[in-house]
Amino acid sequence: MSDEGTRPCRTRRALAAVLPVLAAAALSAPAGAQTVTGTLQGTVTDTTGGALAGTTVTIRNVETGLVREVTTNERGLYNAPFLPIGRYRLTATRSGFGPVARDKVDVRLNETFTVDFRLDPTAKEEVTVTAGRPLINTVTSDVKQSLTAAQIPDRPTVHNLNNNNTFLVLAETFAGFQENPTSGQNNPTASSGSSINFNGTGTRGATFQIDGVNNDDASENQHRQGVNLATIQEFQVISNTYSAEFGRGYGAVVLVQTKSGTNDVKGELFYYRQDSQWSALSYGQLTKPDNQRPS
Repeated sequence: MSDEGTRPCRTRRALAAVLPVLAAAALSAPAGAQTVTGTLQGTVTDTTGGALAGTTVTIRNVETGLVREVTTNERGLYNAPFLPIGRYRLTATRSGFGPVARDKVDVRLNETFTVDFRLDPTAKEEVTVTAGRPLINTVTSDVKQSLTAAQIPDRPTVHNLNNNNTFLVLAETFAGFQENPTSGQNNPTASSGSSINFNGTGTRGATFQIDGVNNDDASENQHRQGVNLATIQEFQVISNTYSAEFGRGYGAVVLVQTKSGTNDVKGELFYYRQDSQWSALSYGQLTKPDNQRPS
């Protein structure tokens, strides 16, 4: 048989050998994205500063019970990407060394924090570190500003927690925000959508995501779907040097991560009331109108 006749058979056999490998690689790739999670990494050393390879670092979410275990490499480094945001307890254990734990480690949206451990071979019981310096992202260079669920109710621009269309007013308190000179500012009911303008990049320069899902208007690149302020776990605006994973936007990237369930039963109750009797009289006005609008 000629070489021309055997070439298609060779091609099919090569494809048959390569496709399973590609499929396995696709299945083994992480399913999450940094846009809805955070990362913890660090180094484990002994008291002399030597790297401890093979150390197990257990990462446990104290609110949900989620547990992730990672092992340090030959340089003593560990990396735990795609962690749901929340509060964690980390424990480093290795044979021949006393375990060390770190409490109250907060994983933040789209952030990478470094948590290092130093193990002592003379320690017999677990050492727990409950306080320390606030974690700072020293890994990525993007410029971002965030508000957590605890900070959002204290913002002076929050008027009605029951209105799903007001959450973009949170961005107005961030550096670089500019008023929208055209109609459609924070108004998803308008045909132009709802927009923000950061650092002079224009009202169509931003891109929006809620829980990692794109929330842009297809024609004008503006926000469409609202979210209740009481359900937000973290609100973040990235205004410079963000990674290519976001795409579309050339101005700001607005990320909203909503709250997830925990092992504790809890909820929120709030009431908003706009009553004209609490307002001062306008110039020339003798009586106040009956304008009570509870919601």
